Amino acid sequence: MAKTLELLICTINEGIQRVPSMLLPKREDVRYLVSWQQTGTVRVELPATLTERDDVRVFQLEGRGLAANRNNALRNATGDILLLADDDATYRPEYFDRVLHNFNKYPLADFICFRAVDREGQFLKEYPATPYRYAERPKNTYISSIEIAFRRKSSLPFFDERFGLGSKYLACGEEEVFLHTAYKQGLKIIFVPETIVETDPNTTGKRFLTFAAARRAKGAVLCYLYGAASASLRATKYVMAYPGLTLAQRMHFLRDMAAGIRFIQTGHI
Repeated sequence: MAKTLELLICTINEGIQRVPSMLLPKREDVRYLVSWQQTGTVRVELPATLTERDDVRVFQLEGRGLAANRNNALRNATGDILLLADDDATYRPEYFDRVLHNFNKYPLADFICFRAVDREGQFLKEYPATPYRYAERPKNTYISSIEIAFRRKSSLPFFDERFGLGSKYLACGEEEVFLHTAYKQGLKIIFVPETIVETDPNTTGKRFLTFAAARRAKGAVLCYLYGAASASLRATKYVMAYPGLTLAQRMHFLRDMAAGIRFIQTGHI
């Protein structure tokens, strides 16, 4: 039975100042782990709130890269159930209750993916109305990191540090690769249509139109999931069906996605 839920909060530099507002009143079955990256020579002071509470642990590391930050959190986690969190997320007691309840309800599930809403209570994206298994996920399903909770176990994969904010070339996609790796390793992944978090709707993954590194990441994820040949076909179909683009934009975006595919193939930019 799942006894403790641990939030894995990843933040960088002055983002640590937002973390105290995420903390709810103490309860025996919830803990907080903060993985705090720092860059450069300017140091931000650790908020006193985070040192005064015995349900909060802070682990520091140098450098950039959200995937590396999440891996630092994974290495230091101790809870039965781990919930990925960003420093701009908002939680309520009932959200924690839902996570723990569903892991007790589905004892064979290693991962459970949930729903997120924005500050006005609107869903972050379109979600299916009924549960599904990862292998049978609906077409065009995209799962955000803050929607993912999982059991702590030795067989968990780590995040691929080529992907994610702060990486050199691919600005997002780390959660898709993480889930797919877990699935390939035989871990059981399901989706449950229950809301567990509130957040800013402007995620990096939605910046396909304006952010070349997001387009490269899209191609790279397709390559990781389906192989280079299939990824090239899927990228072409995706770009050509994307509404409102000129032909020049479609060609430019397709080149970006192809660069991401090539990066996964060769390891070179």
